[in-house]
Amino acid sequence: MQNPYQAPQAVVAEPFVADAGIEQVASAQRLIIYAILGYFAAIALQGVLGLFAALLLVLVVCAALVGTFKLCTGMGFSMASRVILLVLMFVPLVSLIVLLVLNAKATARLRAAGYHVGLLGARR
Repeated sequence: MQNPYQAPQAVVAEPFVADAGIEQVASAQRLIIYAILGYFAAIALQGVLGLFAALLLVLVVCAALVGTFKLCTGMGFSMASRVILLVLMFVPLVSLIVLLVLNAKATARLRAAGYHVGLLGARR
């Protein structure tokens, strides 16, 4: 016989599914977001700062390369697609489009894992 005064038993939150590469995806997405913002800043400051904007662009490309490699590794991309995406990082406009697409894929993966994704990255 059940107790009629007992509180209902329900699972309120979904259990956390531990994915091995999800933390790597979160940190790589943060790098990619910083690279996208850096691209826009370097383009905006190019007329004003000149050589300093070119230096900023070199740093942004390095951040984009590291972020792309970490994201592709965390999401389980094949080695051939990693190499292709890393080569595309050196083509100016194409690299920005690739970064935006990778950011969208990472956002979908992180939201499916239960993360809240904002403007500057994901948080649990």
